[in-house]
Amino acid sequence: MQKWKRGCRSVQQKISKTSLRNESGMTLVELLASIALLSVVLSLVGAVHLFGQKQYLAQSYSAGQSNDFAYTMSVISKEVRKTSFADVTVSESGDALLIGGAEAFSQQGEQLVKNNDQVLANGVADFTVELNATEKSVAIVLESMAKYNNQSKEYQTKIYLRR
Repeated sequence: MQKWKRGCRSVQQKISKTSLRNESGMTLVELLASIALLSVVLSLVGAVHLFGQKQYLAQSYSAGQSNDFAYTMSVISKEVRKTSFADVTVSESGDALLIGGAEAFSQQGEQLVKNNDQVLANGVADFTVELNATEKSVAIVLESMAKYNNQSKEYQTKIYLRR
């Protein structure tokens, strides 16, 4: 039994010596290859992240602008419906709505304002108002500015007056 134990120890010692000699670690070429691979993966992940962030900004801007324009159309509709058709007029350039002779809604730069002091919407590229005397209607068109995604949207409504 002693011989057998000595034999096992000598085999274990030979195996451990050979395994220590075979462990050489990573070479410089392997290290450079792994760093290059890691940089490619990180650049792809960064590009996907930047694309997602850009999409988020564009969509949140578009949703906010859509909400502002819907509110603006609602306010204009309520104000126009309160008056008779005879009191509603449009400026000569077609970019201002006059109610009772006073300027109620107009475009000033990139803003749509009510009574020259209350800003209803920002980012307005065009505000157009058309009156139709035969139908007794007011057609309103709001065009948004193309800020993030280079596409403008058009919001329109037609208000029919009964009075």
